[in-house]
Amino acid sequence: MGVDGADVQGVLRVESLNGAVPRLTTADADIPVEGTYDPAVGVLSLTTQSGDRRGELIFDVAVSDVGSVAVASEQRHINGRGAPRARAVFATDRDEKAALERIAVLSAAFEGWRPDMAEGSCPTALAAWRDETLAFQETRRDPVEQYNIFYTDAFRKAFGASYETVEPERLKENASLLRGACRPDDRVRGNATNQLAYMVGQGQPHQDHLLWRFESAAAGRWVETRSDVLKSDTPMTSAQLNLLDTMWHGIGFGRYGYNISDLNADMERRRAILRAEENRADMLAFYDRYKDRFELLIEVARNHANQDEDFLVEVQDKLDTYLEPASEVYVRDANNVSEAEYMLAWAAQAGTAELCPLSKPTACRRIGKRFEARVTDMAKDFAEALEQAAARRTAKADRSLEQLATQVTFAGDMDMLYGDLLEIGKLTDSWADVTDTRQNLQKRLAKPLQAELDTLSGAEALIRFERRYFFGDDLGQGSVRKVSETLDARLADEAPFRGLEGGDYLNALVNQDITRLRELDAHYTRGYRPMIALAGASLSMMNPAAGPALERELANLSAIHGVFGAYLLNYQDAWPKCLKSSDPVFEVTKSQSTVTRNEFGQEISNVTNWTTRDQYKVPASLEPHFRTLWRSDVRTSDARFMDWLLNDRKTNGLVDGLDDAMKQHGCDSPAVRKLEQGMIAYYGDVSRRLGRR
Repeated sequence: MGVDGADVQGVLRVESLNGAVPRLTTADADIPVEGTYDPAVGVLSLTTQSGDRRGELIFDVAVSDVGSVAVASEQRHINGRGAPRARAVFATDRDEKAALERIAVLSAAFEGWRPDMAEGSCPTALAAWRDETLAFQETRRDPVEQYNIFYTDAFRKAFGASYETVEPERLKENASLLRGACRPDDRVRGNATNQLAYMVGQGQPHQDHLLWRFESAAAGRWVETRSDVLKSDTPMTSAQLNLLDTMWHGIGFGRYGYNISDLNADMERRRAILRAEENRADMLAFYDRYKDRFELLIEVARNHANQDEDFLVEVQDKLDTYLEPASEVYVRDANNVSEAEYMLAWAAQAGTAELCPLSKPTACRRIGKRFEARVTDMAKDFAEALEQAAARRTAKADRSLEQLATQVTFAGDMDMLYGDLLEIGKLTDSWADVTDTRQNLQKRLAKPLQAELDTLSGAEALIRFERRYFFGDDLGQGSVRKVSETLDARLADEAPFRGLEGGDYLNALVNQDITRLRELDAHYTRGYRPMIALAGASLSMMNPAAGPALERELANLSAIHGVFGAYLLNYQDAWPKCLKSSDPVFEVTKSQSTVTRNEFGQEISNVTNWTTRDQYKVPASLEPHFRTLWRSDVRTSDARFMDWLLNDRKTNGLVDGLDDAMKQHGCDSPAVRKLEQGMIAYYGDVSRRLGRR
């Protein structure tokens, strides 16, 4: 055959070997073939060039050092249908060819012969071989493999030579002894020995067995070589692995006694590497595809933070190339409040080198300044919109309690709409005007407010009064000091945490006011909401199954994750004397892992880089709630949201207020007991909304 690189062209010669007929054809022939040779997998893929009615014969040859085992993988007919796979051997060794020819000669010598029943004594060597053979046949059932008994050392001692070189007359003589003198007395083993006598002269099974031996040896050499290659670092493609898999399933290694479980394990390891590489390529391609989408680049990079170092180096190159130009696109196109909030949140962390996703923190600072400038510019438009809304919805000339209630509602709506943006640029001035107008009206209406307050009874009515006429820190103003003092005194039980940061949320928990808590959740989770929303968008693009789940979490995002979590974690430090020796201790493990996933988000490998463990002791009554909040079920995200919320400014303030409350009140105080019951009840409500038990 002619070889030009990997391309092969030549003639496949099929010879009858003096009666030993190969299995691919029944006649001598020179078949033109062409194909390719892949040295990495040791496979020669050939296609016959014949165009007759039988169609092309396409087969792969597993090339070993001396012989080779061929698998006809498909016989393609003109009508397009393929024939079943066939197996064949090509023995290139001259001795093997001679052995096949000798078997053919023996077969002709035994044509029509039947063994006699020779009387006399049974030679010791022949009896020993007979006993070995009978024992062998009791454990081996494969007809071809059973002919291995004619190639043992015991056979050579009994017959004087290997089977294919024994003279026909010697074979006939021993066969006759087996049928007569060497036949055991018992009927069953006697029949078995009788069968041995007839097996001596059956040429075709011997030829089949000899072919099997050649195939087995060639297959063994090929498997050994391929196994070494699989275990090595030689690069291999999916096509090469598939071809290998086809070969050793098509050849049928079980026929030769090989266990290919190790080969399959090596194959799967190789496939896992390829899947990981393909997944890496897909993940990196995402950066190229969305190079102008700043928010997606950021969130995808965060999702890839646990990948291996080599991959992160490539991610770093992508971010260094794309992120700053993408920030310019984002600034150019930003035109709404959520985008302004996103830029504000990102700019707040841009000055921290540890949080900068770029190799040069100065680039992050440039992006942060670019974002801040754009937000300040956008604040002018927002301020104009706020002023127009104030003109439509409020009336400065109206000095009634009803107008005050309208202005409080308006302030709440604007806080919900603009959030932290109210502290930026021109919007700060417009917001200050709205606040001054409201607080001046409260000052003018101090007496009517006090009069209405004096007519009210019950905590529920008092809380409604406070929410109707006051917003933010209005009650801290000296102009309504008397109203504030009255509320403090009368709400000591229903609102024990008034005056603390986040006291409105803690008091709502005390009263288990679910409606109020849902309103406050929107306020206290405001800062991180745009980051989570964009994370959900990026996850939806990477894995359609992940986005909707995060969207559901976002719709029910609650500060209770952070509040209840902080309460449980701080319990042992705030009230150590309230804990018993029998109370449970939990170990919370945090770790960073290198995780490789395929394109469907399924984990392929997971290698832990570092691990930290902290212990927390809680009362036995809180044990199930600690387990629930920190459960490791991958379908939940409570601990993740708790971590996010604890790092948000507004929720951080709320948790600071909780810390102060735990310092000011004992673990067994009525206020803390009600707070704890409220946290349990509201966490259960949030969990039900998320579809959890």
